[in-house]
Amino acid sequence: MFEKKLIKDKTKIKRLIGLMMYVFLACSIIFIIKPIYLISIAIVLLPTAVVNFLWLKKSRFKIFIFSIVSAIIFAPPVELAARLANAWDVQSVLPRPFGIMSLENILFAFLNFFWVLSFYEYFVDHDRKKKVSKKFKYLVGLYCLMAVIIFSLFFYNYNLVTLNYCVLSVPILILPSLIIFYSHPNLLKKTILPTLFFAIIFFVYETTSLIVGNWWWPGEYLINLNLLGHRFPLDDIVIWYFLSTPTLIGGYEFFMDDGK
Repeated sequence: MFEKKLIKDKTKIKRLIGLMMYVFLACSIIFIIKPIYLISIAIVLLPTAVVNFLWLKKSRFKIFIFSIVSAIIFAPPVELAARLANAWDVQSVLPRPFGIMSLENILFAFLNFFWVLSFYEYFVDHDRKKKVSKKFKYLVGLYCLMAVIIFSLFFYNYNLVTLNYCVLSVPILILPSLIIFYSHPNLLKKTILPTLFFAIIFFVYETTSLIVGNWWWPGEYLINLNLLGHRFPLDDIVIWYFLSTPTLIGGYEFFMDDGK
């Protein structure tokens, strides 16, 4: 079991704790100085993602290519659909494509892909394989198809792509994860540690961003929680914290790595 191997590796344990402690410290700084969202991303996520990435030896190329392609082709149509539905919004100082898309969130998406996969390869999958799977081209094709459909519908009638948070999660997260983990059930257990780790990281950073005004939820949700006087939808906790990380890792293994 990978958990037992991890426990025996004191260096990895120290590094894992170090990553978490840095995020706690960085979020404390964000809470005090209240920078703009773009700066908070650079303070909290960029150093941890880069350091974790540099710990790798064999899988850097795979992770970088997967993350940059996903951020460029996959993230923009998702951001567009989410913003049309008011699923989320952020403090933005950069120009907004079509007047609504946040470029800061595209950067956030890249670092999310980049750090989660770097963490997974280093702490779980043991950074074993350099070769990129031939199936990656199919993922790029699916990304392009989704982008073409969403942007075409947007220009035709933007109401056709105005999807709420839960509906958006079905084609983006739920269906892909069901297909991947049904065909490769052994992968599911490998997502446990990254999912729990990043659920903590996301909660701490998201809560801080909410309090300082970097991030908020202006739309309609299934269940609204109240966090220090701010709306905090339960939908976000379930979909982002506990569905996005397994789906990302499953997609990476299925289309880019060896699926094992």
